[in-house]
Amino acid sequence: MALNVVQYEDISAKLLEVPDLVNQLEARRTGFPDAVLFWLKNTEESLTSNHLPVVSQIAALRAMLIESARGVYSEEISFTGRPTARKIQDGVASLVLQRGSELLHGVIAERQAAFQDAERISRQVLAVADAKGYLEICNDGRPHQAMLQCLQEQVSTDADLASVYVHLLSLVGKTDVLVFLDRAMGDLT
Repeated sequence: MALNVVQYEDISAKLLEVPDLVNQLEARRTGFPDAVLFWLKNTEESLTSNHLPVVSQIAALRAMLIESARGVYSEEISFTGRPTARKIQDGVASLVLQRGSELLHGVIAERQAAFQDAERISRQVLAVADAKGYLEICNDGRPHQAMLQCLQEQVSTDADLASVYVHLLSLVGKTDVLVFLDRAMGDLT
């Protein structure tokens, strides 16, 4: 199943939270394992609402972290000195954070290049559409969504832009085309 732009950005937002968690580990904050547990729960909720099966792997990581509070840890984790409760929890939290981040990167990797291409193509399409006067035609006081749909129709029927529009459509799908055209309009202003 290919991700739509909303799902992609939701997962990307979860990945953007990882550096703050690593900063907590670096600062040796006592709440680091709890913060990772909270991140895992939120990530699970997001993946569940987006119907992505990788949620089961995130849940398994959460289970590992919960078990670390009971002194259970994987042999992948090594300690200097005696393995204290805090060292175990911090070590497991660090490990599950790394694995969770890798899982999420794997989920979005397939669509990342397509969405980057779509952004570039949308800006180019909009520049040509603006030069041809389509923005002015469609921006006649109608609501924003109707204006975007008008623009989409103008672009899809234009002899010069139709093939590029079809390429954009094949990259992201009909619904997300409007999202990328809307964002490209924001770049024009």
